[in-house]
Amino acid sequence: MSPSKKKPLIPKAPDLRPSLDAFWNPEVVNDWNDRHSPAKKLVSPKKQQWREDITKMMGGMDIEDGSSSDSAYNSPVASPKKKAPKPQPTQKEPNTSEPTVQQVRAQRKAFADRKHDIASAFLAELDSTIAGGRIAALAASTGGIQLIWSKTLKTTAGRANWRREVIRIKASASGAAPAFRTETRHHCSIELAAKVIDDEARLYNVLAHEFCHLLTFMISEVRNNPHGAEFKGWGARVSAAFADRGVEVTTKHSYAIEYKFVWECVECGYEFKRHSRSVDTARHSCGKCKGRLVQTKPAPRGKAVAGEKKKTSEYQVFVKENFKRVKSDMAMQGLDTQMGKVMEIVAREYREKKAVEKKAVEKKDGEKGVEDLDEALKGLKI
Repeated sequence: MSPSKKKPLIPKAPDLRPSLDAFWNPEVVNDWNDRHSPAKKLVSPKKQQWREDITKMMGGMDIEDGSSSDSAYNSPVASPKKKAPKPQPTQKEPNTSEPTVQQVRAQRKAFADRKHDIASAFLAELDSTIAGGRIAALAASTGGIQLIWSKTLKTTAGRANWRREVIRIKASASGAAPAFRTETRHHCSIELAAKVIDDEARLYNVLAHEFCHLLTFMISEVRNNPHGAEFKGWGARVSAAFADRGVEVTTKHSYAIEYKFVWECVECGYEFKRHSRSVDTARHSCGKCKGRLVQTKPAPRGKAVAGEKKKTSEYQVFVKENFKRVKSDMAMQGLDTQMGKVMEIVAREYREKKAVEKKAVEKKDGEKGVEDLDEALKGLKI
């Protein structure tokens, strides 16, 4: 208990006890309480000072409704303790320096074309700079360090694999007891997530991280603590040597994965991210609240109306009516009947049909214009 609360504020009355009638009399009890705990003033000292200042400004005039009522006085509009409201942020102008969607796609495509060469060159540079080529020498008998681009790694950016194999080789067949020698082979590979690593900065950091694992396994010979002191020591050396490329070896990868498709729940707002179009909004619902899902990325081109079927285009109707006929004609002629080849001929027939219809419409409009001109000339009077 707090020291200030050990002693009661209002002492007990010595002459009052429950057996007396005065103990139950409210007037006696209130009188005792008022003597030891006087009532507080109805007006705070700050407000009383404010009233006096107002009275002086008004020339000594009294308030009509009496000074004891707080309803006749208004408190200051703003409290001095409250901070001034923060200014509202103005709308930012569009940043023209940010790359467009087409530029981002072009950059990713260019990176995808040369990412394996970049990884191979950087891996060789890591080995020569940090380990003096020892990793490549140890793995030379098994083909060196294998770089594998994996499409199944979706939650981690990379993975280092290492396996040691000890074999006995017969040295010579001469003599009573044949001599044997042991040979150690190192199988090592680095798996890289193709869906996570989409730029050079991530590629450098992931390769450096996985290479430190190989250094820990093969040189430091530590296999039971992959992120221990040995790994951190190699990571510090790699980070210092390649700091100009933004390499910083940490114990975990924290990369935001770029997903191609995103669905959002209309009830709770939870997002479901996928690399493929694997969510069917007609069959699937939110796993948290069973709400309806709508696709937000990429944004759907047309908004479907509930209860109405999607309209079929004229081209789709033409393909449905003529695909079987064109395929059978090509089969009779001995041509390739793959779907792409058949669709080429169907599309060409559709374009020819639209061209004929366009010419017919133009001819009809021309004839109608001549008829209108003849009627106008008949009504013309000289």
